Amino acid sequence: MCPIVSHNLTRRPIFAIVNVVIAMKNLNSEETLWVILPILLVVAILIASIIILPKTQVENRSKAATPEATPTMVVIPTATQAPTPEVVCSSLYSPVCSQAGITYANACEANQAGVTSFTKGACPKTKATPTKLVTPVPTTPQYNY
Repeated sequence: MCPIVSHNLTRRPIFAIVNVVIAMKNLNSEETLWVILPILLVVAILIASIIILPKTQVENRSKAATPEATPTMVVIPTATQAPTPEVVCSSLYSPVCSQAGITYANACEANQAGVTSFTKGACPKTKATPTKLVTPVPTTPQYNY
């Protein structure tokens, strides 16, 4: 019978190992081998698990599900004109002349009036022929008495 069996190994593991080592001084070679064999097996299993397990571990995270084809509604905008933004022209006087002969204060005001073709500068003044003013003849009110 092995003298180690008589020791209580569950009480304190570290002291049990020390007791095993002390007890091994009095053992012959066969008994020493029987004492060391379980320790060597545990150490070999630990070393193997450190080397082998990291290589064989499977990723713990679940993989994302494959996307299913779901019909989606695509809204195609109709060809309506967007509202035009409000344009504020500066009050800088830089006259332009339209082809119709109207002078605008600047190009911005000409564009807002719908004029697309104009020249820089005020339109030349044309001599207007004086028109005869017709003065209305005062009428006397007619009263019926």
